Amino acid sequence: MSIPESQFSEDKQSLGEMQAIVETVAAFASCQGGTVRVGITPHGERIGVEIGRTTLEDLARDIKLNTDPPQFPSIKFDGQEKSAVIFIQVEGSRVKPVFAYHRPMKRVGRTNQKLTREEVQRLMEDTTGRTWDTLPCPEASLHDIDADLVRGYLQRMGQDVTTNAGTMLANLFLLTAQGSLGNGAVLLFSRTPQRFFAQALVQCARFDGVTSVKFLDEETFEGDILSQLDSAIKFVTRNTRKAIRITGRPEHEVIPEYPAEAVREAITNAICHRNYADSSSTQIRIYDDRLEVWNPGVLPPGMMIDELYHEHPSRPRNPRLAQALHRAHLIEHWGTGTVRIVQACEESGLPRPEFITEQGMFKVRFIPHVKTEKTVTPELTESQQQTIEYIQQHGEITRNEYEQLFQVKKTKAYVDLNELVNKGILVLTRKGPHSSYLLRRRVHNEL
Repeated sequence: MSIPESQFSEDKQSLGEMQAIVETVAAFASCQGGTVRVGITPHGERIGVEIGRTTLEDLARDIKLNTDPPQFPSIKFDGQEKSAVIFIQVEGSRVKPVFAYHRPMKRVGRTNQKLTREEVQRLMEDTTGRTWDTLPCPEASLHDIDADLVRGYLQRMGQDVTTNAGTMLANLFLLTAQGSLGNGAVLLFSRTPQRFFAQALVQCARFDGVTSVKFLDEETFEGDILSQLDSAIKFVTRNTRKAIRITGRPEHEVIPEYPAEAVREAITNAICHRNYADSSSTQIRIYDDRLEVWNPGVLPPGMMIDELYHEHPSRPRNPRLAQALHRAHLIEHWGTGTVRIVQACEESGLPRPEFITEQGMFKVRFIPHVKTEKTVTPELTESQQQTIEYIQQHGEITRNEYEQLFQVKKTKAYVDLNELVNKGILVLTRKGPHSSYLLRRRVHNEL
């Protein structure tokens, strides 16, 4: 009586189906094991295969060479050499998943299926304890490392900038035991990480209104992840509003729409802790009524959203990246990042940020100040902010100086400066061709 195909059994008619045989071996090894029978038709009829002098050895070699980690199943045959049935007995692999022809495989019912990136990472972590950032990047070598990026990182750490790149990477545990580059090293120091990981991007957008329909500004940042971090923060700075509090002192206080510390922390966490096995990118979305930072991945198993508002154990998805960013003074204390985001918002008078997990993404949502009639903080453009800084440095600004500073005509300079006067920020102290403007010395009691 023929044994039907199942989760643990599959039939192949001949050794001419070698690729399918190897894929089934890998699929069984990625699960609980199973048996491949060669010489059985899809209908369960025994027809057998011919066994030559090296048939079994060649079969074992093909399985070994085309699986990763290499598999060494037990191979036996039953019957006469002219019409034998070969039994390939596969044990579940200690290291999972098992790849066949560079494809990660799994057994689902009676079929072999390719694993998703998320499944690959989860199985790898569960069976080896190795996280994605520690895995080798076979296509990359030390020749791909940018010396300028290494020097810049050493400066951030306050270390000797002449330190050898290989030594630094070894000290950060970003090299494998065989001395090849780990994925984390490529993200941090490769000239073009996207050549190896196309998904390692930060996409930023400023939308008109409260929906993701009309773009006012949009940019995608590539390169190393530290450059991505700096560029993303600059994008947020230029696409969010600022206000000033006039204190009566020469240096006026600039109030950003969202606290800079909280935004930096959210973006840093998104880049550091995202699931790089996912094909999605990190995203920053700015709307009229909120700012959101998205990163692929969900919370570690057993962790709840409510825990993020309080101190909690640190379980970074990419611990080597987290360690590298910590040593560069970009992450202060592991496990307190979300707490600092909450505290920065509360100290700035903003509502508590929202932490959300949905559709395989983790999101941080910031809500700006709720404005009332008493909230009459002037919002400043970039040129208006530069004007204030100029006056703080020089004591005053004339219309002629404004024209030269911003390369504008007399009428434009008059309109711009008069707008700051109307906002209560500047006061006109001298009229005529040499009109001069000073900062108004008074205090706004409330934002």
